[in-house]
Amino acid sequence: MLTFLRGQARNIRGLNTVPGLIALALWAFSLATLWIDRTFPEFASSHPFKLFYTDYETAKSVLSTVAASAITTLGLVYSIVLVVFTTAAGNIGPRLLQRFTSDTVNQFTAGLFGGTFLFALTILHQTDANSVPSMSIAATFFLAGLSVLQLIYFVHHASSSVTIDVEVAEIANQLERDIGALVDDEQGLDDYKKEPPSKKSFVDHVKANKSGYITYIDVPSLVELARQHDLFIKLCHGHGSFIVSGIRLVSMTRKLDDADREELVEEICSAIRVSESRSPESDIEFSTNLLIEIALRALSPGVNDTFTAVACVDRISSALVRPVRKGLRDHIRSDDDSIPRLYLPGMTLKDLINSVFHPFRRAAADNVLMTKHLLDALGRLHAIGDDEACELIKHHADTVIAGIKKEGLLKADLDFLLLHYKKAFDVK
Repeated sequence: MLTFLRGQARNIRGLNTVPGLIALALWAFSLATLWIDRTFPEFASSHPFKLFYTDYETAKSVLSTVAASAITTLGLVYSIVLVVFTTAAGNIGPRLLQRFTSDTVNQFTAGLFGGTFLFALTILHQTDANSVPSMSIAATFFLAGLSVLQLIYFVHHASSSVTIDVEVAEIANQLERDIGALVDDEQGLDDYKKEPPSKKSFVDHVKANKSGYITYIDVPSLVELARQHDLFIKLCHGHGSFIVSGIRLVSMTRKLDDADREELVEEICSAIRVSESRSPESDIEFSTNLLIEIALRALSPGVNDTFTAVACVDRISSALVRPVRKGLRDHIRSDDDSIPRLYLPGMTLKDLINSVFHPFRRAAADNVLMTKHLLDALGRLHAIGDDEACELIKHHADTVIAGIKKEGLLKADLDFLLLHYKKAFDVK
């Protein structure tokens, strides 16, 4: 049940659920302030709430104005968000829309104006000539002031959201955090070099009950399940992989009784969340592909924006610093007694670097400026990597040089890039 709730909590995002919850919370707050006004009239009539005491007609006018303004501005907020969506999808990439819908500023702004409308409307409904709730009117003024400040910040945030460099930096920061968390996680494992049991050791298998992308794996729950049933669990697919219904999801080293197995299968399926679409949340490959997509669109003849592609390469090289220094590999998780319990497939450093630099190299083969910055990025990583990483990075740089030699560049351009390559990699 706990695993299920964790998975459901991660599903609460977007421009419907979160703003709706905020609006309902403020609506409930209106009932609380009305209760205080009626239960403790001496408290509601004291300072500072006494400053907001007014007659019925004025209160009615103020509350009507706040309610009407809040619902009108809410429509304006959603209109601005839609304009940002359209602009971002056309100029940057359509997959950015998922990031915008889960943006906390957009969510809070929509929820605040919706909640302010419900709050003012409720207070207005409960206000009459014989009962003017001072505390509730004070709370209405507070929400109105907060809404004005939030609207100012929202407009600023929306204007920066369509700035490509800002979005590239935000995506890269998310990628860097996800990769850093994975690297730190692996560094804390004493047994990550151990191999999982042989293929013959796995005598039972669990199949996927739906098709989609693996967007969340509850590792602690899987380790605990393996410990409780004294077995080793091997995940057949990693985070971000697409699976189809009926494919082998996990393998186990021991068969269980039917009753225990049915319960275990249910817990395993709950711990591995499968969604219809990929999410940028803790998905390294998703964020990487998003930056690659932005760069490739920028390098296309229809856009021809090399400096956006350069920004993507620079930011990706920054995100790769920690795995290049410390490595990135599949690993095994153990329980508290240091007994291996779970095998997690993952993206190795070779997979990550190949997925990034092969598309960049092919797209930048005839672009001198982009090729120069691509060699710069590889040179920066080569300077800080271990022997294994340096060999892989040097191979990519050599491949870049081999590619541009086949493009028929002018001798001056080719000499410029070769000189740059030799300085970056200390080649004579």
